[in-house]
Amino acid sequence: MIGRIWHWFWKPTSRYGWGGILIVGGVAGVLFWGAFNTFMEYTNTLEFCVSCHEMEQTVYAEYKESVHYRNAAGVRAVCSDCHVPKPWVPKLVRKVQASNELFHKVMGTIDTPEKFEAKRLELARHVWASMEASDSRECRNCHAYETMDFHKQRKKSREQMEKAMKEGDTCISCHKGIAHKMPDMSAGYKAMYADLMAAGPDNSDTLYTLTTSDLFLDRDAAKAEGKGPARVLGLTKLAVLERDGDWIKVRIDGWQQDGVDKLIYALMSQRIFSVALGGPAIQAVQRHESKVNPDTEQTWHRVSIDGWVAKAGLTGNEKGIWDYGAEMYTGACSVCHSKPAPDHYLANQWIGTLKSMQRFITMDKEEYRFLQKYLQFNAKDTAPGSAHGGGGHG
Repeated sequence: MIGRIWHWFWKPTSRYGWGGILIVGGVAGVLFWGAFNTFMEYTNTLEFCVSCHEMEQTVYAEYKESVHYRNAAGVRAVCSDCHVPKPWVPKLVRKVQASNELFHKVMGTIDTPEKFEAKRLELARHVWASMEASDSRECRNCHAYETMDFHKQRKKSREQMEKAMKEGDTCISCHKGIAHKMPDMSAGYKAMYADLMAAGPDNSDTLYTLTTSDLFLDRDAAKAEGKGPARVLGLTKLAVLERDGDWIKVRIDGWQQDGVDKLIYALMSQRIFSVALGGPAIQAVQRHESKVNPDTEQTWHRVSIDGWVAKAGLTGNEKGIWDYGAEMYTGACSVCHSKPAPDHYLANQWIGTLKSMQRFITMDKEEYRFLQKYLQFNAKDTAPGSAHGGGGHG
């Protein structure tokens, strides 16, 4: 048996023996593999990564100012240490994905600093998403909870790292911008806001306020200059009653706490502000029924008010307005830590929780109020499917 196999192995084809073909093929395969692996490793070098001007003028310049480039220990992490997996299969997948980057290199998608800045947020989010999906695998090549000496860290750092380890947070949740300039996180939601404002309201019977709007009790007062007797806050639901050019007559339904006549809330027992009322507007509020909250023994009145609002600043794009809120939450609250799900807190708890983080958030008052209402409408006790679901959208 062995003799026949040996004979076949060296039996010639029309010109060569099978053994010779296999040996030559094996040697060629080894040489090819060596060349392929050598080239792939070359593409992992810092010199290769920054060889195009797109990288040299932007992220490479930022990286050179980071602790990953220069530090007291003299340990340098190059581009591939953070952006290319070490295991063979994920590494190969990443190299195949890089062909898309070559396409955009040819197309000149980010071939100027201006183009790069316009794409910075989008590019960063792709990287962050990849790192989150792998549980920050590349970070953990050098950093691991189990090898950290927490007692040698600063008190605040130790508390945050121990909390992250306990809750299973991944590195990129808290360490965005560690090697490169942070993108403008507000760019996404501001662009969405501009689009919603530009589109204006459609012919829907239900509209939403994008920003605080004046409410007038009659059409003539609405067309005159000045402030209305009531202010409708952003993310307030409006039922359309009548349209007249740039003005729309609406009805706002809500709740008032007994003895608190200057405010209309979106839901009973929830501090979700819909309308702030002045003197004449207080008198125009219609009461429909009263209820007592058995948990607090407070009396609440279901109310409504009719009035005119300018159509500028309104939208009928319900999905668009909730997407805008979600983007705002991501942009404001995912830079320093992993953001909790909106339904992590109760609606009323979100007021204090967000206020405690206000000094870290770069937002104007209108944006802050909108974000608070978005979170409150999607809270544990108000989100769709909850006991007091208020129609929010996550």
